[in-house]
Amino acid sequence: MKEKYLKIKNFVLAHKKLSKVIAICLAIFVICIAMLCILYSAKTNNKEEVQLFVYPNTSYSQLCDSLQAKGVIDKHSVSFSLYSKALHLEKNVRCGYYIINKKMSVLSFVRRLRNGEQEPVKVTIQSARNIEEFADKASKNLLMTKEDLLSAVDSLGYEYPTLVYCDILPDTYEFYWNVSAKDFLQKLKKVADKWWKKQESKVEKSGFSRQELVILASIVNQETNYDKEKATIAGVYVNRLKVRQALQADPTVIFAIGDYSIRRVTGDMLKTSSPFNTYTNIGLPPAPICLPNEASLKACIKYKEHKYFYFCAKEDFSGSHNFAKTYEEHLKNARKYQKALDKRNIK
Repeated sequence: MKEKYLKIKNFVLAHKKLSKVIAICLAIFVICIAMLCILYSAKTNNKEEVQLFVYPNTSYSQLCDSLQAKGVIDKHSVSFSLYSKALHLEKNVRCGYYIINKKMSVLSFVRRLRNGEQEPVKVTIQSARNIEEFADKASKNLLMTKEDLLSAVDSLGYEYPTLVYCDILPDTYEFYWNVSAKDFLQKLKKVADKWWKKQESKVEKSGFSRQELVILASIVNQETNYDKEKATIAGVYVNRLKVRQALQADPTVIFAIGDYSIRRVTGDMLKTSSPFNTYTNIGLPPAPICLPNEASLKACIKYKEHKYFYFCAKEDFSGSHNFAKTYEEHLKNARKYQKALDKRNIK
Protein backbone atom coordinates (compact mmCIF):
# COMPACT_ATOMS: atom_id res chain seq x y z
CA MET A 1 0.00 0.00 0.00
CA LYS A 2 2.82 2.35 0.91
CA GLU A 3 4.63 1.61 -2.36
CA LYS A 4 1.50 2.32 -4.32
CA TYR A 5 1.09 5.64 -2.55
CA LEU A 6 4.67 6.65 -3.28
CA LYS A 7 4.21 5.82 -6.95
CA ILE A 8 1.11 7.97 -7.15
CA LYS A 9 2.86 10.79 -5.33
CA ASN A 10 5.90 10.65 -7.62
CA PHE A 11 3.63 10.61 -10.68
CA VAL A 12 1.77 13.71 -9.48
CA LEU A 13 5.04 15.53 -8.73
CA ALA A 14 6.45 14.63 -12.12
CA HIS A 15 3.25 15.77 -13.79
CA LYS A 16 3.40 19.10 -11.97
CA LYS A 17 6.99 19.63 -13.07
CA LEU A 18 6.07 18.79 -16.67
CA SER A 19 3.13 21.16 -16.47
CA LYS A 20 5.42 23.93 -15.26
CA VAL A 21 7.88 23.27 -18.10
CA ILE A 22 5.05 23.26 -20.63
CA ALA A 23 3.63 26.45 -19.11
CA ILE A 24 7.03 28.17 -19.26
CA CYS A 25 7.56 27.04 -22.87
CA LEU A 26 4.11 28.28 -23.84
CA ALA A 27 4.80 31.61 -22.13
CA ILE A 28 8.09 31.97 -23.98
CA PHE A 29 6.39 31.04 -27.26
CA VAL A 30 3.62 33.59 -26.70
CA ILE A 31 6.18 36.27 -25.81
CA CYS A 32 8.21 35.47 -28.95
CA ILE A 33 5.11 35.60 -31.13
CA ALA A 34 4.10 38.91 -29.52
CA MET A 35 7.60 40.35 -30.09
CA LEU A 36 7.57 39.18 -33.70
CA CYS A 37 4.17 40.78 -34.22
CA ILE A 38 5.41 44.01 -32.67
CA LEU A 39 8.54 43.93 -34.83
CA TYR A 40 6.59 43.07 -37.97
CA SER A 41 4.12 45.91 -37.39
CA ALA A 42 6.82 48.43 -36.41
CA LYS A 43 6.50 51.73 -38.29
CA THR A 44 8.88 54.59 -38.98
CA ASN A 45 8.41 57.73 -36.86
CA ASN A 46 8.13 60.32 -39.63
CA LYS A 47 4.70 61.93 -39.90
CA GLU A 48 5.40 63.30 -43.39
CA GLU A 49 7.08 61.91 -46.48
CA VAL A 50 10.87 62.08 -46.20
CA GLN A 51 13.39 62.21 -49.03
CA LEU A 52 16.61 60.36 -48.35
CA PHE A 53 19.75 60.74 -50.49
CA VAL A 54 22.36 58.10 -49.74
CA TYR A 55 25.69 59.16 -51.20
CA PRO A 56 28.43 56.74 -52.33
CA ASN A 57 30.55 55.27 -49.51
CA THR A 58 27.98 56.18 -46.83
CA SER A 59 28.61 54.02 -43.74
CA TYR A 60 25.86 52.33 -41.73
CA SER A 61 26.46 54.66 -38.77
CA GLN A 62 26.19 57.69 -41.09
CA LEU A 63 22.96 56.28 -42.50
CA CYS A 64 21.54 55.89 -38.97
CA ASP A 65 22.57 59.45 -38.08
CA SER A 66 20.80 60.75 -41.17
CA LEU A 67 17.62 58.77 -40.43
CA GLN A 68 17.59 60.03 -36.85
CA ALA A 69 18.13 63.62 -37.96
CA LYS A 70 15.17 63.32 -40.34
CA GLY A 71 12.98 61.85 -37.57
CA VAL A 72 12.56 58.47 -39.28
CA ILE A 73 13.91 56.36 -36.39
CA ASP A 74 14.85 56.86 -32.73
CA LYS A 75 18.42 56.65 -31.52
CA HIS A 76 17.70 53.25 -29.96
CA SER A 77 15.34 51.80 -32.55
CA VAL A 78 15.23 48.07 -31.78
CA SER A 79 13.19 47.12 -34.83
CA PHE A 80 15.47 48.98 -37.28
CA SER A 81 18.58 47.54 -35.63
CA LEU A 82 17.29 43.94 -35.67
CA TYR A 83 16.06 44.09 -39.25
CA SER A 84 19.33 45.72 -40.37
CA LYS A 85 21.29 42.85 -38.86
CA ALA A 86 18.96 40.18 -40.16
CA LEU A 87 19.04 41.57 -43.71
CA HIS A 88 22.73 42.51 -43.56
CA LEU A 89 22.03 46.20 -44.22
CA GLU A 90 25.01 47.10 -42.05
CA LYS A 91 27.36 45.80 -44.75
CA ASN A 92 25.19 46.72 -47.75
CA VAL A 93 24.35 50.43 -47.61
CA ARG A 94 23.41 51.23 -51.20
CA CYS A 95 23.75 54.62 -52.81
CA GLY A 96 20.50 56.09 -54.13
CA TYR A 97 17.44 58.28 -53.67
CA TYR A 98 14.70 56.86 -51.45
CA ILE A 99 11.24 58.00 -50.42
CA ILE A 100 10.19 57.14 -46.85
CA ASN A 101 6.43 57.33 -46.61
CA LYS A 102 4.88 58.48 -43.35
CA LYS A 103 4.54 55.65 -40.82
CA MET A 104 6.12 53.22 -43.26
CA SER A 105 6.78 49.61 -42.27
CA VAL A 106 10.32 49.39 -40.89
CA LEU A 107 10.75 45.96 -42.47
CA SER A 108 9.67 47.28 -45.87
CA PHE A 109 11.95 50.29 -45.55
CA VAL A 110 15.01 48.24 -44.56
CA ARG A 111 14.36 45.87 -47.45
CA ARG A 112 14.31 48.79 -49.89
CA LEU A 113 17.58 50.12 -48.55
CA ARG A 114 19.17 46.68 -48.59
CA ASN A 115 18.07 45.95 -52.16
CA GLY A 116 18.73 49.45 -53.48
CA GLU A 117 15.09 49.86 -54.54
CA GLN A 118 15.28 53.61 -55.07
CA GLU A 119 12.77 56.04 -56.52
CA PRO A 120 13.39 57.63 -59.94
CA VAL A 121 13.74 61.40 -60.23
CA LYS A 122 12.30 63.53 -63.01
CA VAL A 123 14.78 65.33 -65.24
CA THR A 124 13.52 67.91 -67.71
CA ILE A 125 15.81 68.37 -70.70
CA GLN A 126 15.24 71.89 -71.98
CA SER A 127 16.52 73.83 -74.94
CA ALA A 128 20.14 74.79 -74.33
CA ARG A 129 22.72 76.69 -76.33
CA ASN A 130 26.33 75.65 -75.76
CA ILE A 131 27.23 72.29 -74.28
CA GLU A 132 28.14 73.81 -70.90
CA GLU A 133 24.60 75.15 -70.49
CA PHE A 134 23.15 71.75 -71.40
CA ALA A 135 25.39 69.90 -68.93
CA ASP A 136 24.61 72.38 -66.16
CA LYS A 137 20.82 72.11 -66.61
CA ALA A 138 20.73 68.35 -67.15
CA SER A 139 22.80 67.45 -64.07
CA LYS A 140 20.99 69.65 -61.53
CA ASN A 141 18.75 66.94 -60.02
CA LEU A 142 21.24 64.09 -60.30
CA LEU A 143 24.28 62.84 -58.42
CA MET A 144 26.55 63.33 -61.42
CA THR A 145 28.14 66.74 -61.87
CA LYS A 146 28.25 69.08 -64.82
CA GLU A 147 31.88 68.05 -65.28
CA ASP A 148 30.91 64.34 -65.34
CA LEU A 149 28.47 64.98 -68.16
CA LEU A 150 30.89 67.16 -70.14
CA SER A 151 33.50 64.43 -69.84
CA ALA A 152 31.02 61.80 -71.07
CA VAL A 153 30.13 63.95 -74.09
CA ASP A 154 33.82 64.49 -74.81
CA SER A 155 34.44 60.72 -74.70
CA LEU A 156 31.98 60.25 -77.60
CA GLY A 157 34.54 61.87 -79.90
CA TYR A 158 32.37 64.44 -81.67
CA GLU A 159 34.27 67.04 -83.71
CA TYR A 160 31.96 69.63 -82.16
CA PRO A 161 30.38 68.90 -78.74
CA THR A 162 26.92 70.16 -79.72
CA LEU A 163 26.64 67.34 -82.27
CA VAL A 164 25.40 65.33 -79.28
CA TYR A 165 22.17 67.35 -79.67
CA CYS A 166 21.43 65.15 -82.70
CA ASP A 167 20.86 62.31 -80.22
CA ILE A 168 18.77 64.21 -77.68
CA LEU A 169 15.12 65.16 -77.65
CA PRO A 170 13.98 67.78 -75.11
CA ASP A 171 11.40 66.21 -72.82
CA THR A 172 10.87 65.13 -69.20
CA TYR A 173 12.57 61.84 -68.36
CA GLU A 174 12.87 59.57 -65.33
CA PHE A 175 16.34 58.54 -64.16
CA TYR A 176 17.75 57.00 -61.04
CA TRP A 177 19.50 59.72 -59.05
CA ASN A 178 22.87 57.97 -59.21
CA VAL A 179 22.76 57.22 -62.96
CA SER A 180 26.17 57.47 -64.61
CA ALA A 181 26.75 60.18 -67.22
CA LYS A 182 27.38 57.48 -69.84
CA ASP A 183 24.09 55.68 -69.13
CA PHE A 184 22.31 59.03 -69.01
CA LEU A 185 23.39 59.88 -72.57
CA GLN A 186 22.65 56.34 -73.79
CA LYS A 187 19.05 56.53 -72.56
CA LEU A 188 18.57 59.94 -74.22
CA LYS A 189 19.91 58.55 -77.49
CA LYS A 190 17.65 55.49 -77.28
CA VAL A 191 14.57 57.72 -76.88
CA ALA A 192 15.73 60.05 -79.67
CA ASP A 193 16.41 57.12 -82.02
CA LYS A 194 12.90 55.81 -81.42
CA TRP A 195 11.42 59.26 -82.16
CA TRP A 196 13.44 59.68 -85.35
CA LYS A 197 12.46 56.18 -86.47
CA LYS A 198 8.83 57.32 -86.51
CA GLN A 199 9.80 60.30 -88.67
CA GLU A 200 11.75 58.17 -91.15
CA SER A 201 9.48 58.62 -94.18
CA LYS A 202 9.13 62.37 -93.59
CA VAL A 203 12.89 62.77 -93.16
CA GLU A 204 13.50 60.95 -96.43
CA LYS A 205 10.98 63.18 -98.18
CA SER A 206 12.63 66.35 -96.82
CA GLY A 207 15.85 65.59 -98.65
CA PHE A 208 18.00 66.19 -95.55
CA SER A 209 19.77 63.90 -93.11
CA ARG A 210 18.91 63.70 -89.43
CA GLN A 211 22.00 65.71 -88.53
CA GLU A 212 21.25 68.40 -91.11
CA LEU A 213 17.67 68.71 -89.86
CA VAL A 214 18.79 69.09 -86.24
CA ILE A 215 21.29 71.79 -87.25
CA LEU A 216 18.62 73.61 -89.28
CA ALA A 217 16.12 73.24 -86.43
CA SER A 218 18.64 74.71 -83.99
CA ILE A 219 18.78 77.89 -86.10
CA VAL A 220 14.99 78.08 -86.43
CA ASN A 221 14.67 77.47 -82.70
CA GLN A 222 16.85 80.51 -81.98
CA GLU A 223 15.17 82.67 -84.60
CA THR A 224 11.68 82.48 -83.13
CA ASN A 225 9.49 81.17 -80.32
CA TYR A 226 6.45 81.58 -82.56
CA ASP A 227 5.69 77.96 -83.48
CA LYS A 228 3.19 78.86 -86.23
CA GLU A 229 5.92 80.46 -88.35
CA LYS A 230 8.73 77.97 -87.77
CA ALA A 231 7.95 75.86 -90.84
CA THR A 232 7.85 79.00 -93.00
CA ILE A 233 11.22 80.20 -91.64
CA ALA A 234 12.66 76.73 -92.22
CA GLY A 235 11.42 77.01 -95.81
CA VAL A 236 13.31 80.31 -96.25
CA TYR A 237 16.57 78.65 -95.23
CA VAL A 238 15.88 75.64 -97.45
CA ASN A 239 15.37 77.99 -100.43
CA ARG A 240 18.74 79.60 -99.69
CA LEU A 241 20.48 76.26 -99.31
CA LYS A 242 19.14 75.10 -102.67
CA VAL A 243 20.71 78.05 -104.53
CA ARG A 244 23.82 78.12 -102.29
CA GLN A 245 22.97 81.53 -100.88
CA ALA A 246 24.42 82.35 -97.46
CA LEU A 247 21.88 81.66 -94.71
CA GLN A 248 22.87 84.89 -92.91
CA ALA A 249 21.28 83.77 -89.66
CA ASP A 250 22.05 86.14 -86.79
CA PRO A 251 21.81 83.39 -84.10
CA THR A 252 24.80 81.62 -85.69
CA VAL A 253 26.89 84.77 -85.30
CA ILE A 254 25.88 85.09 -81.65
CA PHE A 255 26.83 81.42 -81.12
CA ALA A 256 30.18 82.01 -82.81
CA ILE A 257 30.88 85.01 -80.57
CA GLY A 258 29.62 83.20 -77.48
CA ASP A 259 27.92 86.26 -76.00
CA TYR A 260 24.22 85.43 -75.57
CA SER A 261 23.38 88.88 -74.22
CA ILE A 262 23.66 90.30 -77.75
CA ARG A 263 20.25 91.44 -78.95
CA ARG A 264 21.26 93.13 -82.17
CA VAL A 265 23.92 91.77 -84.55
CA THR A 266 25.71 94.61 -86.33
CA GLY A 267 28.94 95.80 -87.95
CA ASP A 268 32.08 93.80 -87.28
CA MET A 269 30.08 91.04 -85.58
CA LEU A 270 29.06 89.85 -89.04
CA LYS A 271 32.74 89.33 -89.93
CA THR A 272 33.44 87.03 -86.97
CA SER A 273 35.83 84.29 -88.05
CA SER A 274 34.12 81.00 -87.27
CA PRO A 275 32.76 77.97 -89.15
CA PHE A 276 29.46 78.77 -87.42
CA ASN A 277 29.14 82.23 -88.97
CA THR A 278 26.58 81.80 -91.76
CA TYR A 279 27.32 85.27 -93.11
CA THR A 280 30.85 84.28 -94.10
CA ASN A 281 30.23 80.59 -94.84
CA ILE A 282 27.85 78.99 -97.33
CA GLY A 283 25.56 76.20 -96.14
CA LEU A 284 24.66 74.91 -92.70
CA PRO A 285 27.06 75.35 -89.76
CA PRO A 286 28.99 72.16 -88.81
CA ALA A 287 26.91 71.47 -85.67
CA PRO A 288 23.73 72.63 -83.90
CA ILE A 289 23.86 76.06 -82.25
CA CYS A 290 21.36 74.95 -79.59
CA LEU A 291 19.33 71.94 -78.52
CA PRO A 292 16.13 72.47 -80.56
CA ASN A 293 12.71 71.59 -79.20
CA GLU A 294 10.28 69.19 -80.84
CA ALA A 295 8.26 71.96 -82.50
CA SER A 296 11.38 73.24 -84.28
CA LEU A 297 12.39 69.74 -85.36
CA LYS A 298 8.95 68.99 -86.81
CA ALA A 299 8.88 72.37 -88.56
CA CYS A 300 12.13 71.56 -90.35
CA ILE A 301 11.24 67.96 -91.17
CA LYS A 302 8.08 69.25 -92.80
CA TYR A 303 9.16 72.75 -93.87
CA LYS A 304 6.80 74.90 -95.92
CA GLU A 305 7.52 75.18 -99.62
CA HIS A 306 7.21 78.78 -100.84
CA LYS A 307 9.20 81.45 -102.72
CA TYR A 308 10.36 83.55 -99.78
CA PHE A 309 14.08 84.16 -99.40
CA TYR A 310 13.99 86.72 -96.61
CA PHE A 311 12.25 87.38 -93.33
CA CYS A 312 12.48 90.04 -90.68
CA ALA A 313 10.87 90.44 -87.28
CA LYS A 314 7.79 92.64 -87.35
CA GLU A 315 8.17 96.14 -86.02
CA ASP A 316 5.34 95.57 -83.52
CA PHE A 317 7.54 93.09 -81.56
CA SER A 318 4.70 90.56 -81.64
CA GLY A 319 7.11 87.73 -82.31
CA SER A 320 5.87 87.19 -85.86
CA HIS A 321 7.73 88.10 -89.06
CA ASN A 322 7.43 89.89 -92.38
CA PHE A 323 8.45 87.60 -95.25
CA ALA A 324 9.79 88.78 -98.60
CA LYS A 325 10.60 87.27 -101.98
CA THR A 326 13.04 89.99 -103.07
CA TYR A 327 15.89 91.77 -101.36
CA GLU A 328 14.32 95.17 -102.08
CA GLU A 329 11.13 94.15 -100.31
CA HIS A 330 13.18 92.77 -97.44
CA LEU A 331 15.08 96.07 -97.05
CA LYS A 332 11.80 97.90 -96.57
CA ASN A 333 10.77 95.45 -93.85
CA ALA A 334 14.21 95.68 -92.24
CA ARG A 335 14.11 99.50 -92.13
CA LYS A 336 10.78 99.40 -90.33
CA TYR A 337 12.18 96.98 -87.76
CA GLN A 338 15.43 98.91 -87.29
CA LYS A 339 13.45 102.09 -86.79
CA ALA A 340 11.43 100.35 -84.07
CA LEU A 341 14.67 99.14 -82.42
CA ASP A 342 16.13 102.65 -82.46
CA LYS A 343 12.91 104.05 -80.99
CA ARG A 344 13.25 101.63 -78.07
CA ASN A 345 16.98 102.32 -77.83
CA ILE A 346 17.84 98.66 -78.35
CA LYS A 347 21.47 98.35 -79.37
